[in-house]
Amino acid sequence: MLMLWLILCLLAAAIWGISAFFDNYLTDVIFKNRTPQAMKAINGPTYLIFAVILAICFGNSINYGAPILILLLSGVLHSVGSIFYYSALKGENATGAAIFYQLQPILFLAGSFFLFGESINLQQIIGFVLILLAPIVVILSKRRNSRRMEMRAALLLIIYVLFATASSGIAVRVGHQEHFITVFTFFLIGRGASDLAISFIPKIRRRHHYVMEHVGAKYLSVTLLNQIICTLADFMYRYGLILGVTALASAFTNAAELILTFVFGIIFSIIWPKFGREKLNRRDVLAHIIAVILCAIGIFVIQ
Repeated sequence: MLMLWLILCLLAAAIWGISAFFDNYLTDVIFKNRTPQAMKAINGPTYLIFAVILAICFGNSINYGAPILILLLSGVLHSVGSIFYYSALKGENATGAAIFYQLQPILFLAGSFFLFGESINLQQIIGFVLILLAPIVVILSKRRNSRRMEMRAALLLIIYVLFATASSGIAVRVGHQEHFITVFTFFLIGRGASDLAISFIPKIRRRHHYVMEHVGAKYLSVTLLNQIICTLADFMYRYGLILGVTALASAFTNAAELILTFVFGIIFSIIWPKFGREKLNRRDVLAHIIAVILCAIGIFVIQ
């Protein structure tokens, strides 16, 4: 079981490391930084279809007497949080965004302390500080005239991480009592239904129709591919959180994702600049290397 959660979390980190560039590509190239949340018009129905497929394939494992409303809330929280995530990508690249995901293990430990009375020692506090220094280093590395946009993106990403952590936390708590297929199926239903509802907002609906008319084939293919691999990563990550120690599994996943996103960013930006879209000047690369080191040391100290 130990090796299984480790493998699942590592695979999820690798997939998310690639998916981050799909998100950037959709935001910057397909939507041209204008209401990228409109892709929820595709995401919503697709998540619901995934839930139906799970129900058909694993119907015997689904407990309809489970706390369904709580599990649906897990999906809704993730859906709402992604609104802030896509807004943040207008001012942040994939590698920069990944740095903020390191806040998740901190939030899991804080939740354990305030909600379940678990203790936090001085060593963990030092680790917290090191992890929190990472995004600060990235923000301060930016030119003065771009720091305001960077700070706005940072705030939006922090809000997204809060929503995502709450969503995962619900899944973990219920997942210890219910079969994981039950947990994940109703998570998908909540997320799909919420995405679909958000897509009916007039501004979002108009933007979706406009993009469909002008780059429909590319928009559909990239969005669907990204959604399929993200759902696979979600499945592995959430299952890994249940199998392992939650804060440790979260810390390992986010640290691995940060490193892999940074490596993928360099590779993609060299061989496919339109997809990678990372800034490879010396100042930015150095700042991200320092941030990765701080996060890695901080997570090691926490554990």
